[in-house]
Amino acid sequence: MIQEQIPARNARRFMEHRWGRRVTLGLPVHVATAGESGAGTLRDASISGGFIETAAALPQFTNLGVVVLVGSGAAQRAVELPACVTRVARDGFAVEWRDMACPTLLALLRETGPEFAHLTARDRAFC
Repeated sequence: MIQEQIPARNARRFMEHRWGRRVTLGLPVHVATAGESGAGTLRDASISGGFIETAAALPQFTNLGVVVLVGSGAAQRAVELPACVTRVARDGFAVEWRDMACPTLLALLRETGPEFAHLTARDRAFC
């Protein structure tokens, strides 16, 4: 049987599907799967995902928890952002948040600067 070949010009190309603007964070995080855990840095994030620099090698589509410290002083607490690995790179991996624009993530982004001060849980409608 002869298989029909698809011309290269019709091949699918990678397209970025990001909700919201990504901001630089540089926050230390702890990543954990059902069987592994490790440290990393949440290099940047948006309401839909982020990039984690880490030596941990996780395959694409791995479900994980990203634990980050939110707040400051006595009000500081560790929160977990459930995520899924969407892209693997030499220096880490990109994740998509399981609950985009959740209140915890919005609070994290609001703390990065005044351009995110307007974000509220109502912004979940964008997801």
